[in-house]
Amino acid sequence: MKDRRPLDLRLLPTALAAWAAGLASVHLAWEQALQLGWTLVVAGALLTATAWLLNRLATHVVPLHVLLCCVVAGLVALTAGAQGRELSDRGWEEAVQSKAPVTVTARIMGQPRILVGTGFEGEDQVLAQAVVEQAQWPGESVPIPVDAPVVIIASVVEDEEPFTAGHRYQGLVRLTPTDPGERASALAFPFGEDLARIPADDRTETADIFNRLREGTTEASAHAVGDAPALLPGLILGDRSRQDADLSEAMREAGLSHLTAVSGANCALVMGSLMGLVRLVRLPRWSTVPVALLGLVLFVLLVHPEPSVIRAGVMGSISALALFAGRGRSAFSLLCLCVVGLLIVDPFYAVEPAFQLSAAATAGIVVVGTRIKERLERFMPAWLAAPLALAFSAQLFVAPVLLPLSGGVNTYAVPANLLAAPFVPFVTVPGTFAAIISTVLPWAAIGILWCSGLAAACLGLIGRAVASLPQALAPWPQEGLGVALTVLYLSAALILAIGLVGRFRRWHAPVLAAAAGGLLAVVLPAAVLVPPALPAAWRVALCDVGQGDMLVVRTQESAGIVVDAGEDPTLAEACLARLQIHTVEALLVTHEHRDHYGGVEGVIAKDEPGMVLYSASEGWDLDAEVGAVAALPQSVTVHRARPGDTLAYTEQLTVRLRVWSADAHHAEANDNSLVAFFEVSDPELPAGVVGSAQDPLTLLTLGDMEEEAAAAMIRGEGLPEEVHLLKVAHHGAANGGTELLQATHPEVALIGVGEDNTYGHPGPSILRTLEEDLGAAVYRTDIHGTVVIGAARDGLEVSALP
Repeated sequence: MKDRRPLDLRLLPTALAAWAAGLASVHLAWEQALQLGWTLVVAGALLTATAWLLNRLATHVVPLHVLLCCVVAGLVALTAGAQGRELSDRGWEEAVQSKAPVTVTARIMGQPRILVGTGFEGEDQVLAQAVVEQAQWPGESVPIPVDAPVVIIASVVEDEEPFTAGHRYQGLVRLTPTDPGERASALAFPFGEDLARIPADDRTETADIFNRLREGTTEASAHAVGDAPALLPGLILGDRSRQDADLSEAMREAGLSHLTAVSGANCALVMGSLMGLVRLVRLPRWSTVPVALLGLVLFVLLVHPEPSVIRAGVMGSISALALFAGRGRSAFSLLCLCVVGLLIVDPFYAVEPAFQLSAAATAGIVVVGTRIKERLERFMPAWLAAPLALAFSAQLFVAPVLLPLSGGVNTYAVPANLLAAPFVPFVTVPGTFAAIISTVLPWAAIGILWCSGLAAACLGLIGRAVASLPQALAPWPQEGLGVALTVLYLSAALILAIGLVGRFRRWHAPVLAAAAGGLLAVVLPAAVLVPPALPAAWRVALCDVGQGDMLVVRTQESAGIVVDAGEDPTLAEACLARLQIHTVEALLVTHEHRDHYGGVEGVIAKDEPGMVLYSASEGWDLDAEVGAVAALPQSVTVHRARPGDTLAYTEQLTVRLRVWSADAHHAEANDNSLVAFFEVSDPELPAGVVGSAQDPLTLLTLGDMEEEAAAAMIRGEGLPEEVHLLKVAHHGAANGGTELLQATHPEVALIGVGEDNTYGHPGPSILRTLEEDLGAAVYRTDIHGTVVIGAARDGLEVSALP
C-alpha cells in the first residue's frame, strides 16, 4: 500500500534559518559573526521563555521551533566566527593583509585545473584548491599550524608535473586577500622559486592509491569512441579536463553539464546499485545501509574528498533513500537535517551554487518526484515514468537557482535529461567498477569503458544536438520584468508541489497558467516572429555578419560610424537597416582581409560615407580592391589612416575618434590593423553616469592585431588603463594574446565570430581571461546575434537582437 501521509516539514524552518545565518555570517568579520551567533542563541532562549510564560503551555510546539531555529542559526554563525577567529589568533589574517611573503606548507585538495595562457607573459598557469597546514612568518624560525584554505595560482613549468591532489608542497608565497564570502582565505602566488613537493605522509600515500585509479581510468577511457574519451572521466570521476570548450558549452546549454560533475545523482546511482546488489545476493536486510554507506565513502575518496564531493555524497544518499528505499516521507526530514549539519560544520556551503543546486534538486525529488511518477504511470510504463519524474521534479526546483547563475532558461533540459537518463547508469555504475580495477586489470577496464563509452558518446550526441536547437538557452529578462517572472515562477512551483502532494484548488489554475505563459514568452519570445524593438538609447552595435567583423558607433538618431563590414555585402546592408542607420558619417576598414572589407559595397549601397579611413600592408590599396570605393565621388575622402588621426562629431551625441595604431610595415597583415579609440557622450545624461560628458563611454577596436604587435603598441604608445567596451582582436583567437586584455580591463568584451567556425574562435584562453580573471561580460555574435549597447541613467544596457 502506498504511503499517503504528508511530508514531515517540521525541520524546514530550522534548515532555512541555518541557511540564512550561513549566508550572513560568512560575509561578516569574525567578531561580528560571533556577536550574531551569541545574539541568536540568547534571543532564542528569551523568546522561548517568554512564550511559555505567556501561554503557560509547556507542550506548545511554537516556542520549541523558535528555540531550535535560533539555536541552530546561532551555531552556524558561531562556527563561522570561530573559524575566522582561529585564523586571526594564529596570525594568518594579519599575514594576508600585509601581503608579505610567507613560507607555507600546503596540501592540494582536489584536481588542479590548467589555465591556458593566463599568465602575464601568456604562459599557462595551474589553479589548485589547497589547505595551508603550516606557515612560517617572516623573522620567525618555527612554523605554526594554521589550517587555512587557499587557492594557489602558479605558472606551469615545462616538463614538470603540476600539483598532484593529496600531496604537500612547501615554499615562499605572496598572499592576496579574497572577497568576503569566499571559502578560500587568500590567493597564494609562489614568490621567487616554485613550490617544492615534500615527502609523503600517510594521508598522501592513501591519496596516491586513488590518484592512480583516476589516472588509469582516464587512460583506459582514451580508447572509447566519439566524445566518450572526454566525457567518461567527467561522468565517472567529475574530471572535465579532457573536454574542449565546444563540448562543455554544448552540455551546459542542453542542461546536461551536471552529468559531468560529481553530483548527488552519481552518488545516488552508486548507492542504489549497491542496495540492489545486496538484495540480489540475499544478504541480511540490516546490511543494506552499511554496505551502501561504505561504497559511498570509497566513491568519495576515489573522486577526491573535496567539500563539493562530500556535499554531493550527502545529498545523493538522501536521493537514494527516497528513490531506491522508498522512504520519501522521512527523506525530507533527513534532507533538512543534513542541510543543518553541513552548515554547522561548514557555513561556507551556504554561498556555494553547487550546494544550492543539490539541495533544490534533492528537495524536488523528495517532495514531488514520487507523486509525479505515480501520476505518469497511469498512462505510460514505469520504466519511462521514473526517469521523466526524476528529471521534471529536479528541474522544477532547480530552475530558480539556475536563473541568476546562467542568466537564462535551459529550454530543453527536461527532454534532454529524459533522453540522457537511460544511458547514465550504463556509464556511472560499470565505469566506477572499471575505475576500481583500472590499475590491477587494465585490459578489463579498457573493455568495460569501451562499452560504457558507447553510452557516453550518445550523451555527447544528445548534448550537441539539443544545444543546436533554437533558444536552447533562452535569455532571462533583466531588472523588474525578470524579478517579476522569477517570483511568478516560484509561486507556480510551490503551488504545483502543494497540488501534487495534496490537492489542487481552483485559484491555483490562474497562477499556473500565468507562469506557463510567462515561461513560454521567455522560451519562445515574440522576437522569433517579430524582431524586438531597437533600444532608443543605443550607442554601439556589434553586427552579426558571420565569420567577420562589423561594428557601428552611433553619432545621431539615424547616423553612425561603421568599423569594418564583414564579408557579405547583403548582411552588412541588412544590419544597417536593422539599426535604422541612414547616414554613414565615416567608414573605417581595419586591414586587407576580406572578412573585414568584403561587405563594404553593402555599406556604400546604404549611404555614401562622409569619408573612408583604412589601414593595410604596403602596396595594398582599398580603391583598387573594392570597385564601390573607387566609384565614390571625389568629395568623399579615401584616406590611409595614420596614428594620431582624429575625428569628432558633435550633433546629437558627442563622438570623438582617435587612431591609436595603423602600421604598414609588418609582414603579418593582421598586425597592420587600424586600432581606434572612441569616446561617446550624451550631454543630456547627468554627471557621473557612464556616457555623460564627464564620463564618456569608451570603446577600443583592435581589428585582427596579434599578440606581439599588441605588446609593442602597449610599450610604445600605451593604452587607456580601462575601457568600457573592447572589440576583441581577431574574433577572439588565441594569437591575440591576453596582455592587451589585462591592460585595458574591459567591462564588456565584444567578439564578432561565425557560428560553428572551423578556426576554433574564440579561444578558450581568451574567454577565461575575460570572464574569470577580469570579470568582463562577453558577447559573441555566434551566440547572441547582433549586440547593441546603450548608455542610460542606470548604467550600460546590453541587448541582443537575434
